[in-house]
Amino acid sequence: MAKEYHYTWTWDLESSPEALWPLVSDTNRFNRDTGLPPMELLSISNGIKLVRFKIPLVQVEWEEEPFEWTYPYRFGILRRYRKGPLAEMRVDCRLERLQPSGTRMIYDVLVKAKNILGDVSIPLAIGIVSARQFETVFKRYDRIASNGGPELVFPKGRVLSSNGRSRLQVMRDRLKDQGVDESILNPLYEFLQHADDLSIQRMRPYALADGWGVSRRAVLEAFLYATRVGVLDLYWDLLCPECRGVAEDYARLNDVHATSHCNTCQIDFRVNFDHNVEVIFRPNQSVRAVDATVEFCVGSPQRQPHIAFSLIVPPREELPFSTMLSEGRYSLRSPQLSGAQILLANNSGAEKIDLRINHKGWPTGVTELGLMPYIHLINETDQPLTVELMRTAWSDQAATAADVTTLQVFRDLFSSEVLRPGEEISVGATTLMFTDLRNSTRMYREIGDAPAFGRVREHFEILEQAVAAEGGSIVKTMGDAIMAAFRSPVSAVRAIWTVQKQIAERGTPPLSLKVGIHNGPCIVVNLNDRLDYFGSTVNITARLPNFSVGGEAILSDAIRNDEEVIEFLEKNAPPNSLTRFQGEIRGYDQSMDLWRIKMQ
Repeated sequence: MAKEYHYTWTWDLESSPEALWPLVSDTNRFNRDTGLPPMELLSISNGIKLVRFKIPLVQVEWEEEPFEWTYPYRFGILRRYRKGPLAEMRVDCRLERLQPSGTRMIYDVLVKAKNILGDVSIPLAIGIVSARQFETVFKRYDRIASNGGPELVFPKGRVLSSNGRSRLQVMRDRLKDQGVDESILNPLYEFLQHADDLSIQRMRPYALADGWGVSRRAVLEAFLYATRVGVLDLYWDLLCPECRGVAEDYARLNDVHATSHCNTCQIDFRVNFDHNVEVIFRPNQSVRAVDATVEFCVGSPQRQPHIAFSLIVPPREELPFSTMLSEGRYSLRSPQLSGAQILLANNSGAEKIDLRINHKGWPTGVTELGLMPYIHLINETDQPLTVELMRTAWSDQAATAADVTTLQVFRDLFSSEVLRPGEEISVGATTLMFTDLRNSTRMYREIGDAPAFGRVREHFEILEQAVAAEGGSIVKTMGDAIMAAFRSPVSAVRAIWTVQKQIAERGTPPLSLKVGIHNGPCIVVNLNDRLDYFGSTVNITARLPNFSVGGEAILSDAIRNDEEVIEFLEKNAPPNSLTRFQGEIRGYDQSMDLWRIKMQ
């Protein structure tokens, strides 16, 4: 009979459970920090992962069950070994909140030996060596969390080679000459020189911007410039809508396609530009070599931070526990059952709640619960169920393909980055703007071709600058008209407000624009070797300027009712300048509620 060994270690730490969680539940980093070798994922079957690594003279191979966890209080894992000195290992880590502050961490390891080598190695390798390493690492994580919990951990003494430093310095000077601010260049330089390899594998510009305390868009644009000069490489990660892990990774947009497959979840999914295509960066190999495939753990709670808890509930049993939630919508589901229950977390929700799962189906409607609820998870079926609570909103720290491709900087620097011909990828919501110059034909007749052309060219320059300043891009020009794309409605309104004011003040006769702005779903396509948009949102927006007599913007309800637009107009629009009317859009059977706003 296999001999069992049980170890329990307890540490009192200064940081709170939620501050420690991103560090201690990142078992990929923890395994690296405690000296384990890289792992190799061999296969996945019914959620069970077959994994192996090699230590001196011994190859270890095991089947790994999915992690169980409850944010930010507990996580655990079970491994059954096929090869090596161990038969089975179960790890359970609990974080208990101390009063008035701090955390008591209780780390349990239950391990079974397979043979005499296991009986010899377990007391030494786990009972002594691991105990010391774990304590050292967890106390270092506690110091990091106590100091504000930076997302990325820098080991001391890591530096680039002399050639790498020299090359990086030359490129840094080039980026400075191109206008990239030193408030971004300095931390980027330090990051590339000192960050550990795991942090370098997927550089997320928004997450780094938050850590550096600078503008997200400024960092994203700086990374695009850095890619152009050879400091960084850009990649397009396709994220699974279920586990939100990286299903596929491409170096060129031309290789991205509209459908993908997640090996972990064993599902096919359609790709969406504003959710599950994330743009990430890595150092160029000439600056710093990095192996993006190295992993020290093939799954951990921190890989799925959108899931508040993932627990296995035995048949006809209930599981009581506490968790912490952010405000917003959640989906309670089980892979063994179809459908889901919708929950809304807010300050006024229930502090204690029973969540029952059975074969009759999930409750309809929306169930409200508090932000620190005590939950009874009740399995009323005759089978064990894996139950997950998943936040429906995607992380706002992801720089999505929709964010990147609407930037003028991207279109200027990477004009060859387009989808393959015939590929169509959806965008859930894009703000589009069409403009047309009023009475431009008459102006050519009245002041002559050369002066009129100069005025038209000047108006295009003003448009380009204003659109780029608001994070948008000019998709195309059509005579005296343009089509522009933005990530938010208020960006389009602010941009055109600036444009109309500037062009009205320059030259005689004064120029005025006819403008239409609308927001809705689109399809991204390759048209004439450039990224373009297609669909009813485009068609409607293109027709809105026809309702303007010049110096006016026609807004759809989707734009007018946006909270940021309402706030902007309240502060900037003249009194009685906004009127509502019904407009019949050519090609559509029904009229639309539209708004006319005078800009001059």
